[in-house]
Amino acid sequence: MYNILKLINIVYIEIAEEYRKEAIKILLLTTDEHRQDFVRKHKRDQGNICCLILDRAKYELVKEGKMNQNDDDGFGSPDLWE
Repeated sequence: MYNILKLINIVYIEIAEEYRKEAIKILLLTTDEHRQDFVRKHKRDQGNICCLILDRAKYELVKEGKMNQNDDDGFGSPDLWE
């Protein structure tokens, strides 16, 4: 399990302010694999890929019924993954 403070710090670096709360919730609920990918891409200075990882993780969480997808959400658009 990742240190949540480390993940939050990365979110504040990589994610726009209006989407940080959603990003943190995704990281709390997703798999260790997605969290590892998120940290790895941050360390490689690949912020855009960090967002894609959050998109995929949110999409999977919605499919599992752990989160809902709303029109104004920043992550998880089914258009990217279906």
